[in-house]
Amino acid sequence: GYLDDIKLNISPNIRLSLMIIFLIISVSFFPFKIFNIDLLFLNSWIENKFFSTIFIMLCILFIINGANLIDGFNGLLTINLIIINSVLLFINLKNNQLEFSFFLTAQIIILLSFLIFNFPKAKMFLGDSGSYLFGSLVSLNTIITNNVNSQISSFFFCILLSYLFFEVFFSFVRKLYQKKSPVLPDKSHLHMLSFAQTSKIFGADKSNYMNSVIINLVYSILVLPAIYFADNGLICKFWFFSIIFIYLLFYYRLYHLTKKNFDI
Repeated sequence: GYLDDIKLNISPNIRLSLMIIFLIISVSFFPFKIFNIDLLFLNSWIENKFFSTIFIMLCILFIINGANLIDGFNGLLTINLIIINSVLLFINLKNNQLEFSFFLTAQIIILLSFLIFNFPKAKMFLGDSGSYLFGSLVSLNTIITNNVNSQISSFFFCILLSYLFFEVFFSFVRKLYQKKSPVLPDKSHLHMLSFAQTSKIFGADKSNYMNSVIINLVYSILVLPAIYFADNGLICKFWFFSIIFIYLLFYYRLYHLTKKNFDI
């Protein structure tokens, strides 16, 4: 990410390959493990070292790239990260995980401090290095919170990370369906389609940061109620797939509203 920020051009394929290599090395040499998965077959498979390494690598890879993908509008990624880490902090404080809560609090303070200079008018940017860094941290924060709070459904954390995860997953599948390269950027991501519509409502000056506000507001409305049943795996599974369905409805509507005016 840093090399890209200093304008050293790295092709998407090489960048993805380097991420995979670094993540596999990290997961192999450090004691990364995910416990308490609400899918019985995964709980048995995760005991296999090879499968566990690949599974954790993919989980982190999706979130890192999701963070980088949505980091294009003032405050969009930063506000989303603050919401996620605040929920994780609430869970850990509630269950007396005080040492880890201190670590989460430090990250939230850093993100809030950065937000002052990034929202509503941007004087600073996270860039690729910042989005990769905080994407990595929020991945680790979620894994640790899942592992030390066994009463919380693992699908609750899927709900919490649904926007970062599904934005990448859906983009990958969509581009394959459209016969595009899945690693090359395009203009058809949800936040870009949403921006096209907010521009009509708020104008050029306000649409950048208002797009971030609207997306994170909808995200909060969909995700935060799940806190009240975070220990119920069945409801969390239903809620997670309901969010995915709502995402697809929003995307379909925005895509067809925007298609007439933009080359997407």
